[in-house]
Amino acid sequence: MQLAQPKTIFLKDYKKSPFTIDTINLTIDIFNDVTHVTSTMRILKSDEFKGKNVNLELNGESFILKSIKLNGEALTSEKFQVSSDKLVVLNVALDDFILEIQNDINPETNKACEGFYQSGDQFCTQCEPEGFRKITYFIDRPDVMAKFKTRMTSDKTIFPFLLSNGNRVATGDLPEGRHFMEWEDPFRKPSYLFAMVAGDFDVARDSFITMKGRKIDLEIYVDKGNLKKTAHAMHSLKNSMKWDEDTFGLEYDLNIYMIVAVDSFNMGAMENKGLNIFNSTYTLADEKSATDHDFQNIEGVIGHEYFHNWTGNRVTCRDWFQLTLKEGLTVYRDQEFSSDLLSRAVKRLEDVRALKELQFAEDAGPLSHPIRPSSYIEINNFYTRTIYEKGAEVIRMIETMIGKQNFRKGMDKYFELFDGKAVTTEDFVHAMELASGKNLSQFKNWYSRPGTPTLKINTEFSGGELKIQIDQKYPATNLPVNEGNVLHMPFHIAFLGSDGKLVEQSLELTKLSETFSFKMLEKPILTLNRNFTAPVVIDFPYAFSELLQIMSHETDAYCKYEATQQVYETLLKEDLKLLTESGILNPELSLDFKGALEKLLNDETIDHSFKSYLLTLPSENTLAQENLAPDFDAISLVRNNLQKKLGLTFQSWFLGVHEKLSAPQPFELTPKAYGIRALKNQCLIFLAASMTELGLKKLEVHYKNATNMTEEAQALTEYIKIGVGLDHFAVKGFYEKWKHDSLVMLKWFSALAAHSPKSEALARIEILEKDVLFLKDVPNYLRSLYLTFAKSNLDAFHAKDGSGYQFLADRIKMIDGFNPQVASRASTSFSLINRLDPERKEGMQKALKKIMEGSPSRDTFEVVSKYLA
Repeated sequence: MQLAQPKTIFLKDYKKSPFTIDTINLTIDIFNDVTHVTSTMRILKSDEFKGKNVNLELNGESFILKSIKLNGEALTSEKFQVSSDKLVVLNVALDDFILEIQNDINPETNKACEGFYQSGDQFCTQCEPEGFRKITYFIDRPDVMAKFKTRMTSDKTIFPFLLSNGNRVATGDLPEGRHFMEWEDPFRKPSYLFAMVAGDFDVARDSFITMKGRKIDLEIYVDKGNLKKTAHAMHSLKNSMKWDEDTFGLEYDLNIYMIVAVDSFNMGAMENKGLNIFNSTYTLADEKSATDHDFQNIEGVIGHEYFHNWTGNRVTCRDWFQLTLKEGLTVYRDQEFSSDLLSRAVKRLEDVRALKELQFAEDAGPLSHPIRPSSYIEINNFYTRTIYEKGAEVIRMIETMIGKQNFRKGMDKYFELFDGKAVTTEDFVHAMELASGKNLSQFKNWYSRPGTPTLKINTEFSGGELKIQIDQKYPATNLPVNEGNVLHMPFHIAFLGSDGKLVEQSLELTKLSETFSFKMLEKPILTLNRNFTAPVVIDFPYAFSELLQIMSHETDAYCKYEATQQVYETLLKEDLKLLTESGILNPELSLDFKGALEKLLNDETIDHSFKSYLLTLPSENTLAQENLAPDFDAISLVRNNLQKKLGLTFQSWFLGVHEKLSAPQPFELTPKAYGIRALKNQCLIFLAASMTELGLKKLEVHYKNATNMTEEAQALTEYIKIGVGLDHFAVKGFYEKWKHDSLVMLKWFSALAAHSPKSEALARIEILEKDVLFLKDVPNYLRSLYLTFAKSNLDAFHAKDGSGYQFLADRIKMIDGFNPQVASRASTSFSLINRLDPERKEGMQKALKKIMEGSPSRDTFEVVSKYLA
């Protein structure tokens, strides 16, 4: 039986709504088994429809309609139509009218984490992108912006806090132990930015004085007992507010800023006006229970959601195809914020490494799409690395080409022109053109071209002249791309001379093929795409010796890191070839490489954080993406073998540095302290991989003496990687020590899912999913076990017998029944389908077809159907 194809939405079909909503007054009455919603909207016809009879279409689903009144009169059944996802009021003649709707919802039974739902003992909302329609009827699209006033009532004992957008304007008691709170948001917003929360919390309170002297109340709401874990989040919020004032002149505009941390949340956080709702993972932290990565993520995500107040809320997107307008720009802003507070070079490496491993893979698979898609079935599926991280790189290229000063002028112009409006990516680029005077017409091609471009580079040196030919190559696509769509990009390079000195050069590429000429005395070594100025793949035939020279002499952090990665990849590919052809794991390291790495290890000018990055081997995911028909077992073997060889060859260095960095010191959240812990952990990785008595003893000491989660979690991971059982003292002890803390237990589940040996992985996961601490309907737990297994434990997931694929398909079908967003995200684990050998591909296809049996959600259908196409 062929499944019915869900409706596809196209950018080309965008039309302005015939109606706008001027104001909406919401009354939310929460009772034990039902929540009553009353919505009173003042609705206006758009100018071009005034004086005409027009049908009013309102989005709404998954609730019970109780009544409809137009200007106070109940509508009879022949005047409206109701379907599963719409209310249509027929032939509306009035140009200006009041529509009152009453309906009932049940947050207790809502497991999709969309609309108004229960998380633990609290009720909260998630309305982006189309969750408001699960609360009540509305024209639920981002270009319909209304002023919201919300009154909430509940039992005061059960829900003493009733929160919504804007400023608190009234509170009071009601009969029968109930109470109310009223909130008013003076700024127009689309329905996706609406939020409300009902619960009983501990509250962290502070304040911030703006650049104009206004006092802003800051409140962070957390589950009882978690107040001690809010200090870093509050500090990060205040840093974000100050940074946005200093960097972009943007001041907060309400009297209060609230954050609510909940455990059940499909995303990381949500920028609802004045009331941010956060996944607790990105709010709660202390040194005992959170890693450095957690602390940095919290700072970045709190910054991201705060920065949305202007880039997303005050100026929002006209339609969901423009999602990168707010997300790409705001990711760029949060990256800059973190770079200013931490190490700029290390932050850039972290962002680029994630982009190349995750977004480049997305670009290379069946789900490839431009940063402004031309169509979608389910918009939830486009909250992707492409929209966010690649979108941020596109913004960064604009800043690179016009300069920081002009970029700031462009941001000022953007807010001057579009504050309070719903706009497009073209509007943003236009503001940049006005401020800088630079023509960015061709640059806009980045918004519509899918896939990662490759720059194929050839050089010729003769008679004191170096010629560099650069050809742009684009991957094949079935998506619409306009003829003549050639990308315009900045491209920074340098010439490395025999004396070790570098000469930098900035280029702009505008043609499919172009040649640049430079006069020089000797043929240099090229270093390419410095600071990763463009999100491209570089195809250039480096000699191994040239990579070692760049590794030794380059001052640009990205190029030094990239050369080191290419050196590792060269060694791994040689070892993979030997293993494939002869079945032998290469026990040797080349003398040239050993010398270069020893020089790098002993270079005291390299800070600890950067050195830890330089010692990080390419991931199995990266190696799999670079091979057609990857042999996942062989990739795992050769990578582990190289790690072991390095651990043995440089054991004395790793032991000495680990010992030196283990000296007692106070716990700090500074770049220096982050670097010490990162390098100490990196040393541990190689010592554990050596499997020597000294290395394993150091692992035991590291685990038992760990005073922070960064070190404790790393030791747990290393034990699991070397194959210990569930009854091992570290695995069992970690569980017993931290079973009271759900966020720490997510790390335990993830480590076992990612690193359990192939022969035991599925059996272990089946044990773990039955554990009393594993919450089967909470997104964080589903991601920690199932997605981590599929995306990190590659040799087990991609087992040739297809068992990993079938296992995940079964879990996706189960999850899709109550949370389609998580199910569709889990389905992206099948992204390598077009690169697999025939046997694995057939196994993956069977699993995908299994997911499509029955009636999958729109979210999951869209992803899986593309993999099967």
